[in-house]
Amino acid sequence: MMVFWIGAALAAVWLLQRITYLRFWDRGLTARLRFARQEIREGEEGELLEIVENWKFLPLPVLHVNVQVDRSFVFRAAERTAVSDQTYRRDIFALLPWQRITRTLPFVGTKRGYYRCRQVELVSRDLFFHGPYVKAEEQDAFLYVFPAEVPMEEMQAACQEMLGEYLSRQSLFEDPFSFRGIRDYESGDGMRQVNWKASARAGQLKVNVFETTAMARARILLNLKADTIWTEEILLESVIRIGAAAARMWLEMGIPAGICTNGPDVVTGDPVMVEAGAGPEHGRTILQALSRIDLKAAEGRRDKRDVGLWERLEAERTGALSSTMILYVSCSSHQEDLERLERLRLRGAPVLWIWPWTARQEAESEALSGSGQDVSAYHGRIKRWRVEE
Repeated sequence: MMVFWIGAALAAVWLLQRITYLRFWDRGLTARLRFARQEIREGEEGELLEIVENWKFLPLPVLHVNVQVDRSFVFRAAERTAVSDQTYRRDIFALLPWQRITRTLPFVGTKRGYYRCRQVELVSRDLFFHGPYVKAEEQDAFLYVFPAEVPMEEMQAACQEMLGEYLSRQSLFEDPFSFRGIRDYESGDGMRQVNWKASARAGQLKVNVFETTAMARARILLNLKADTIWTEEILLESVIRIGAAAARMWLEMGIPAGICTNGPDVVTGDPVMVEAGAGPEHGRTILQALSRIDLKAAEGRRDKRDVGLWERLEAERTGALSSTMILYVSCSSHQEDLERLERLRLRGAPVLWIWPWTARQEAESEALSGSGQDVSAYHGRIKRWRVEE
């Protein structure tokens, strides 16, 4: 008889806790994902934080937190991680009542991009490990992986030559750093440029303008369309990396820089464009924009989005164009693009084409005694940029 009552009591306890967990297991249970830093460089280490909270009286003896991220995230701890089309990670927690646990997962961002974690799945069991109980929680964790840095020495040498061409077109009798005039304050201007006396008289901020570098601006054109479907992804990534390095260089020289591309934004689908501006915050804006370029959507297509790469420059007055240094970065030698670039050069704009090129392409070119690509439509400067595979 005693055995019967013990068995009945255990069955009642099991049933009671079963009903209780069915109704309340996810009450007060939350899981949040966030990145310790929302911006890292390609190849740098970041940290994904898992924050799990159980604000109720019921303990959770086992809780699986299932996270799905891009396969380019390489976690330092490989256990409980599966990689296929995505990286799937399952972490196990045991939560007491009213407890919060924060777990840090170091990883390396191996590929440029803009990444979002939109959902986390929670799977739990009761005190007798019956279940499972499943719950999905929406997330809004995001990460920018900026383009990898490239050596700046060649970039500086090539662009200094273009800057020298711009300066040579200015008056030979003027001090290149002399005071030129006053204009209205614009976003990105430094406070040291503000002319406080002129601002007080006008009732609004005015800034000093100096000859040459203060009047110059740089426009970086990134052509991300390939000549063939066999164009290597490393070349297209190099176009983006070179563009990022060039923007940084111009901004550090105090020259406003802007970016025009025919690569679609992974979020909006529109071509990535950043108007000319100055200052550290503008450099960050450019890096974010370049991170969001979707190469898969850009490869092998030539459509109306290509027009945006050129139309603003082509519409500018010749006088304004002559003070715009144009850096064209492309691994494509498409004739229509080169004809447009040549027209801008003939209108007086200092122009440089940086052409990413792999060692294998160089070897094939030498074997064939020629590049096999017709660049006769363009007669300006060309800088071959060797890309390590």
